[in-house]
Amino acid sequence: MLQTDSSRPPKIVSLSLVFLLAGLLGCSHGSQGEQAAGAKAAASAPAPAPGTTQAPAAGASTATTGATGAPAASGGSASASGSAAPKATTTGGTVTAGAAAAAAAPPPALAQDKIPAVVAKVNGKPIAKGDLLKVADQYHAQAPGMTETADFYRKILDQLIANELLLQEAKAAGVTASDDEANKQLAELKGRFPTPEKYQEELKKNGLTEADLVKQTRELMVVQKFVETKVVNDVKVSDQDVKAFYDKNPDKLTRPERIHLRHILVKVDKAATPEDKKKARAKIDELLAKLKAGGDFAKLAEESSDDPGSKPRGGDLSWVSRGQMVKPFEDAAFALKQPNELSPVVESQFGFHIIQLVEHQDAGKVPFDEVKDKIAGFLKQQQQKEKFFDHIKVLKDKAKVEIFI
Repeated sequence: MLQTDSSRPPKIVSLSLVFLLAGLLGCSHGSQGEQAAGAKAAASAPAPAPGTTQAPAAGASTATTGATGAPAASGGSASASGSAAPKATTTGGTVTAGAAAAAAAPPPALAQDKIPAVVAKVNGKPIAKGDLLKVADQYHAQAPGMTETADFYRKILDQLIANELLLQEAKAAGVTASDDEANKQLAELKGRFPTPEKYQEELKKNGLTEADLVKQTRELMVVQKFVETKVVNDVKVSDQDVKAFYDKNPDKLTRPERIHLRHILVKVDKAATPEDKKKARAKIDELLAKLKAGGDFAKLAEESSDDPGSKPRGGDLSWVSRGQMVKPFEDAAFALKQPNELSPVVESQFGFHIIQLVEHQDAGKVPFDEVKDKIAGFLKQQQQKEKFFDHIKVLKDKAKVEIFI
């Protein structure tokens, strides 16, 4: 229900319960401080402790991975395209099939005044036009270029019908969410916004009142409880299933060459004077001399490093792969061969560094013991999703559903 981004305020996204639940089932999220050791290495790379590090990443931002180690199934989510259709071409006066398709007009938008006040009934319970339009507006806010065609509205309505069927079944089973549970969830949501005003602004932007959000939060909790305890509760993954997946998917369970590093940074600002740079160089040279004389790297990093992310961890950067760091840092780091070996002073756009190699791992398949729990979690999530959508299909087949658009 909530999406956050480090560079902007959180968003309230009130999408279909069906898709929310599909994402929630068995799903876990990576910590903010995780660094990927390559997409295929996600299965085994240990996450560094949370914090922002000034190790010189090669890109504008460091890629992150979720906690699920096995490769996630592709979502297949459609996105609206903003590109213009290619011009039709002719060959000897004949329009090619591809050109004809490109030139075909897109389906027209469905005017909202053509939508009836009640768009469907589910076992006699009406679904109002207003509920349909609220969800449509929220989809449109996420993909402004999307044309609101009749098919677009019908797909949303199909989700709302599934939501209603799940709610009816959950309530019939006596599943409830208490005021305390709903209020706690809402308080957590509010707390993620920088100010109460930003929270209210986001509600307004999504066409929601707080009462709407409370209702949706409660419904989501009721359905989620029901699904977890009555629908997917008996999903189990055997050790044999896990090993079979491991053996059949070697390409999905490999990792690139990677190294576990520590570093000490003496920062040099872009606007630093030659004298400032000279002082920084003298400081890093002194630190390197202490290390060569037997000084404790972690202790010196905690005392002297200017990297706020790794400093509290004794300069620990965890695991990195080629392409994650700027070139001078990467070249010096991968030139190290023996554990505890020190680099000479390295200069980057951030300042001066000393790098220490902790451990090196060659490229190859991730050992089974390192990844088996993550494979089990991935397989369980996939089986839960399948069972969840199969359950919705059964509900629809048994229900009396009347659709009016």
